[in-house]
Amino acid sequence: MPKKIDFDTEGVTITIPDQKRKINARKLGLGSMESMPAKQGGFQPARLVVNFELYDEDQPDSNLVEFEQPFELKVRYTKADRQRAEGSGGALALGFWDGSTWVRFTPEKHGFRLLPDADPEKGGFGVVSILRWG
Repeated sequence: MPKKIDFDTEGVTITIPDQKRKINARKLGLGSMESMPAKQGGFQPARLVVNFELYDEDQPDSNLVEFEQPFELKVRYTKADRQRAEGSGGALALGFWDGSTWVRFTPEKHGFRLLPDADPEKGGFGVVSILRWG
């Protein structure tokens, strides 16, 4: 049975399908935009949402980066997020800090998609599938 981990305050849900290991997630410090600058012309998020790592419950000091099956990451976006993206001439996007630069999730590599709420004016979720992390 898949494991569902909610970070309610951040509007983030991680769903981990059955794996050989018992996997869990923990929040880490978020950092700041200043400490994670975008490369010239590269992806830059409008706001930071969450920083987390996945670990093996039998080895709590571990930091897992590869999985037998991809986990799903859902991140809530708001009406303000959508308006900000449209106002800058872009579309809503989701990305991650890889330790040296921001990387945009893509439909081709990460299955990135938007799932609007029943009333799309309220917002929705950005969703990705991740098989390899970090």
